[in-house]
Amino acid sequence: MAHPLRLVMIRHGESEANVVQKAQKYGKKSSIEDLVNNRADWKQRLSPLGKEQAQKAALELKKIYGSLNFFDKHYTSPFIRARETAWNISRFSNIRWYIDDRLSERIWGIYGLVPRKKLKEEFPLTTKLANNDPWYIRLDGGESLFDVYNRVKDFREKMWRADSGENVLIVAHKQLIQSFCYDIEKKLPEDWDNIWQNKIYDISNLGLVEYSRVNPLDAKDVRSYYSWRRMINLSNRDTSKEEWVEFDPDKSFSCDEIARQVDNYRPFMN
Repeated sequence: MAHPLRLVMIRHGESEANVVQKAQKYGKKSSIEDLVNNRADWKQRLSPLGKEQAQKAALELKKIYGSLNFFDKHYTSPFIRARETAWNISRFSNIRWYIDDRLSERIWGIYGLVPRKKLKEEFPLTTKLANNDPWYIRLDGGESLFDVYNRVKDFREKMWRADSGENVLIVAHKQLIQSFCYDIEKKLPEDWDNIWQNKIYDISNLGLVEYSRVNPLDAKDVRSYYSWRRMINLSNRDTSKEEWVEFDPDKSFSCDEIARQVDNYRPFMN
């Protein structure tokens, strides 16, 4: 058994909840804010723009892969906005989708129900800890990114058993996909301290992340682990930014490197 040959992950289109969050970011209240806040997160629909993004993405996917039949297996998060995206990108094909709860959005709990500008007021300790430790801290009633990462590892084990040597497509969520990146590229917790400023992993709606065991320049060169990554914005493509990046899939550290990592955090006692 082996990992899938190609793993392609797509973030869902803009949701109605995304519209509300964008308005809150600028201190405004969307006309649908109360409706969205009174509906369970997994039930949120795509916005009109989100539907357009997904339909445009369907055309771009056809240009890149020929058709969705390029993929041997198609998975989607159970969240409605992900399923709606999956339907929009595949409605003129005959493919079948598998829904898996492990691909769900990060659970934000009651912390996620509060407007961003009120988070410090309502959850002062959680906000402080989450800013200092975005990887391990759990949100009130919700998950940490580490919890999401553990779901991802479990799903990857499932693919290793069921989808060995195949091409796999997943429609899911930003932080779920980021957790795949963390696992595949062997990131460290400190790499996530400034994740919001790291544009490489700032996956937009209908952003695509692809990992490959096959050398993009030599199809005969097939590795045991993912060794190449590329990012594509399906709703606003810029082909000049879609280069494959090779990375080390078997990352290890010397004693000196470990020492330098430790020294980044000053001791309080000598």
